[in-house]
Amino acid sequence: MPSKFGFLSYEISHVIRQRFNKEAENIGLTHAQWRVLVHLSGNENCRQIDLAESLEIKPITLVRQIDLLEAAGLIRRNKDTSDRRAYRLELMPKAYLVMQELWNIADAVEAEALGTLTTSEQETLTTLLERVKNSINPSSLAKAVA
Repeated sequence: MPSKFGFLSYEISHVIRQRFNKEAENIGLTHAQWRVLVHLSGNENCRQIDLAESLEIKPITLVRQIDLLEAAGLIRRNKDTSDRRAYRLELMPKAYLVMQELWNIADAVEAEALGTLTTSEQETLTTLLERVKNSINPSSLAKAVA
């Protein structure tokens, strides 16, 4: 097998998402919805199209997630006052409580995944993975410089 890194990184990511989703079932959310909440929390009142770009997903994919999150009372769509075709997204107070529960799940899954590594090895792995990500993802690099 000439290239193990791409395969292993995909497999690890897949297992982590599966474990996260299994634990988050009790809350009624998925890893994809959690990503939406996390990105929105760092960019309140953004337009849907901008959030889709930030998440690197198609706008139509995001619409379904937003529909579910809005139905759960976690976000609200507000008409954009400067562009009546667009919506801006707002986190509802309930979202912050749910996000804390999801962060706890993420922390537990991460602890399980990295449990065989020492603290120093975990820090080194994280540093190396961030370097790889920044070297292959121009948007990450632009954000790191900004």
